[in-house]
Formats: sequence, C-alpha cells, structure tokens
Amino acid sequence: MSESLAVKYRPKTFDDVVSQVSVIKLLKRQLELNIFKNAYLFCGPSGDGKTTLARIFANEINKGQGTPIEIDGASNNGVDNVRAIIDDSKERALDAEYKIYIIDEAHMITLAGWNAFLKCIEEPSAYTIFIFCTTDPQKIPATIQNRVVRLNLTRIKTESIKDRLMYICKQEGFTNYEDACDFIARISQGGMRTAIANLEKCAGYNNDLSLNNVLTCLGNFSYDTFFDLTNSFIDGAQDIAIKIVESYYDNGFDLKQFVEQYLDFILDVNKYCLFKSIETTKIPQTFEKNTSSRCLEYICNIDSACSYYNKLINKLLELKNNLKYDVNQKNTIEIEFINICRGILWLVKIN
Repeated sequence: MSESLAVKYRPKTFDDVVSQVSVIKLLKRQLELNIFKNAYLFCGPSGDGKTTLARIFANEINKGQGTPIEIDGASNNGVDNVRAIIDDSKERALDAEYKIYIIDEAHMITLAGWNAFLKCIEEPSAYTIFIFCTTDPQKIPATIQNRVVRLNLTRIKTESIKDRLMYICKQEGFTNYEDACDFIARISQGGMRTAIANLEKCAGYNNDLSLNNVLTCLGNFSYDTFFDLTNSFIDGAQDIAIKIVESYYDNGFDLKQFVEQYLDFILDVNKYCLFKSIETTKIPQTFEKNTSSRCLEYICNIDSACSYYNKLINKLLELKNNLKYDVNQKNTIEIEFINICRGILWLVKIN
C-alpha cells in the first residue's frame, strides 16, 4: 500500500513548515539556548500542523537521535493509562538524551487522568518532556494549563495552502491543476491536511485535475448552475429555477446538500458585494467556461444588492432548516424558489 500524500509530503524540518512563524521562532529560540520546558501544549484547529511541529521539535531537541513516543489521548484517556505513562516516563531514554512524549487529542483525557498527570508535570523527571496537542484546549483543566507552555497555532492562509498543493501536483505529475488547487485551498478552511486529503481524493478520480473533475469528485455543484439560479431569481424566471431543481432531482442528487452549497455560494456573493474582491470568497477565479469576477459583478449590479442577498441568505437558512425532516424536499424547494422569483424578497432590477 502506497503512503498517502499527507504522509509523503509531511514537513521534516521547520523550514518545510507552512505558516506558524511565531511558534516556530519561539521553538527555535529554545533550541538555541538549549533550555527546554518539561511540558508544552500545542493548540489549534485540525490540520494546522500541531503533531508535525511536535515531531520536528522533538527531533531537534534530541539532535536526530531516537524517536518520540506518540500516544493517542482519545484511546488512552483513563487514569490507569495515564499512570502507565507516568511510570514509563520515570525511566531514562536509551537512544536519546530526552524522553519525549507526544500526546495527541489531549482534550480527550478524563479529569481523573489529568489529576494523575498533575504531579508528574509539576515535578517531572529531569530528562522527560511532554508535548500535548489539542484542537479543544478549553476542555483541559486550568490547573494543567497553568503548568505548561501553551502555543497557539493558527489556520493556514489560503494562498499558502494553494502554493503547497501546486508543489505537490507538480511533483506528482498531475495536469490542469492550477484552478483546482485554488478551489481546494479556498474550501479547506485553513487546514493543510484537509486540503491535501481532498487533492488526493480528486487525483484518485482523475489525474486531470480540471475544475469540472474536481467539483464532480468532491460532490460540489456547478458554479454555472449557481450563477444561473441567481440570475433566475433576479429576473423572476420561475421556469429556469424549476428546471434546475428538477434536473438535479432526476439525476439523483441530494437536494438538501444542493441548498446548503447554494447558501454557501450566496454568502460568498454577499461578501463580494461588500468588499468587491473575489479573494474574500471560496469561489474559484474561473469555472468551466466563465470568469468568476465577471459573473459576480453582473449579479451584484442590482439595486440594494447587499440588502437583497442578506434577505436571500435568511430565506435559504429558513429553507435549509425546513428540509431537515421534510419527506418531500423537491416540492418544498420548488415552492420556495417560485416565491423568491415572484419577488418575495423585493423587486430588483439590473442597473
């Protein structure tokens, strides 16, 4: 079995890490001074590089000797598990200067488990270091947080994710990937691992990473359709709106997911109305045969555009909630779309 792209392209040194500049600077400073704390807490959203940074830091501390002991806090969260870790930590490492534990999903450790950890963290063995990684630091007791060095990692910038995806595509020999990398980076919500996983999924579908192939693979709906539907609302074209719903229904698509993604699209349209920049949205620069900025400029060129799309967002949110337990989603969506086309929000016109 071949290794995943996330593993294959996992950074091995601080210089390979994307973003997290301030955290890396602090860790490098401690390495320069050769002064280390006995317990660290790496906090941040999923996929931002917590475990990767912990591994690199551990490797730098021990100058490439030995390997850190990695423990899954979700499956070793009880007091008996913690006591076993504590007993093991009292013995010196045989293959390195420091015995380093990387405990992932640390927020899953029980209160009794943390209480067992307390004395060990407060009075540690001289050559033992604990690095706790968590996406949910508020679940970790204050008594623990007061005794560790907390480092807050941030979401990775979209442009940085895109650059990394472009590098991977080039190394892997994928084709037509620029627009795909831009789109995947925008929908990854600042998570590098999520972005690479989506890229790998799309490459498994087709090495030709055209935006159309990527949208099909990820189950996303066509941006052409979203723009057409929005224009039908503005123009009051009920027939076009109904045909769009029927087309997706006849092809077996999930209509609830369609509404959710269209809501996400309209939120991006509203952002464009406010900031006049496509960079504030997740909409790719180009899609299929169209240029996004040109299409956005067109549908935002209506009277009181921000107010209109705010009202449309509220209508779609209401529709989304109504679909949760609806046994006839198609009819409900069509009725709502007809009402929107008939100007239930208010009358708009192209300037």
